[in-house]
Amino acid sequence: MKFNVIEIINVLIVILLLNVILRGRDVATLLLALFAYGTLHFSFAAIALATNESASLLVELHTEGSGVLAKLSTLSLLGIVLAMLSVLAYDAWAQNRKKSRKVELHILLAMGIVFCGYLLNFRQGDWLQLKNVISIEIMLILMTVGFLGATSIDRLNAVKVHAWVVVGLLILCATDCIAIYEVFAQQSWAGTLESSGAMVYRASSILFNPNLFAFWASLVYLACAYGMHEWKEYRRVMLWGMVLASVAIYFSGSRSAGYLLLGMLLISAVLLKGRSRWLPLLILPVTMLVIYAGAAWLAAPLFPGKGGWNDITLLGERFAAAPLYLANYVLKLAGATGIVSSIDVPPEVTVSIEGRFEGGSRDAGWLVLYQDVGWLGTAAMLWISVKSLQWAVHAYFAEHSAASVFALTTLCCCLMTGFVMRFQIFPVWIFIGVTLIPCLMFWSGAANPKPTTIGNDARANS
Repeated sequence: MKFNVIEIINVLIVILLLNVILRGRDVATLLLALFAYGTLHFSFAAIALATNESASLLVELHTEGSGVLAKLSTLSLLGIVLAMLSVLAYDAWAQNRKKSRKVELHILLAMGIVFCGYLLNFRQGDWLQLKNVISIEIMLILMTVGFLGATSIDRLNAVKVHAWVVVGLLILCATDCIAIYEVFAQQSWAGTLESSGAMVYRASSILFNPNLFAFWASLVYLACAYGMHEWKEYRRVMLWGMVLASVAIYFSGSRSAGYLLLGMLLISAVLLKGRSRWLPLLILPVTMLVIYAGAAWLAAPLFPGKGGWNDITLLGERFAAAPLYLANYVLKLAGATGIVSSIDVPPEVTVSIEGRFEGGSRDAGWLVLYQDVGWLGTAAMLWISVKSLQWAVHAYFAEHSAASVFALTTLCCCLMTGFVMRFQIFPVWIFIGVTLIPCLMFWSGAANPKPTTIGNDARANS
């Protein structure tokens, strides 16, 4: 196992977060700290951008993975957080032994079935299969102990909300600055050579790869959209958070994440009530349009010698053409003529679509899950997903609130991401586990006369 000196920054991040955890010791602090660590885990890779050999260093980091310092830091923090959550979960269980335990029993049963599926599909010497299954099991454990430990929470402390919001905005600003530099200076690790001969540079910022970067930004966007409805005093800050998250998605070049988020925002706008319900849906495309127009129509003519502006416009053109390419691809598979017959689907788009579902290194998390645990384990995960959807729909009809709407759309976003991205990789399963714990709390509380949720007791229907 290799040793990378730059991963010392990972150790420092863990020390800082441990200090925050020991000061707070509550479930909200533990979960937010874990989400923050998942965000910052690969931040050491951004240091390579400041070196003369940035390209080779980034390729090495992405092909060989993190070193011993990063792995030990991850295991240490994850172990401490799970241990502290387990203690809180046991205390909550001991105080409410007679309370219905449907949620955690469903998750524990799914864990057992997934493990049985792994045993039935065991491939000797396949360490990646074992790693994938362990990731799924730890995610389910995190959801169980996090949900149990958080059942006594009525609301987040206003001071803590303010502190985490400020930290979140600072992280968003930093990630956006790094992403813009990657694309403009043509220093990004990920890129696509189009059939036209143009090289498209996609930013990863501090999140290892562009798709992970976009998925993280999508979750942040949904959280800000919910916060805009839930916490009136932070509405302006939440709007800025959505703008910054939109910038991140644009420079990541992840068309799947961008349009998936747009679909979730459309659903939330339809289900919500109030004048401001369409605002989150508009911020994403408007921000992207402003970036594209600023680069293509203003900056490029004023600074014709700067090729970075053209690289920024290429990202916008990819987003604009994606729906047409996808529609033509599907229609041609069905033997029909494309929407615009004169526009062929570029080879790189075909490779991007088919690469998610075919080959040994397929990207679709659900297909990888089936490959690792067979029909039995996949059925267990689908079953818990269907149960979660059932809880989400029931909660929405019980109270048409912002919390019920965004809990439903967040769940759908996580489930749909599994068709275009592996949820077995770190820190995707961390993000999904942490994000769904508040949703589980809300769904559990919505079934009782007095809901127990993370958030204000009086939810806004704006």
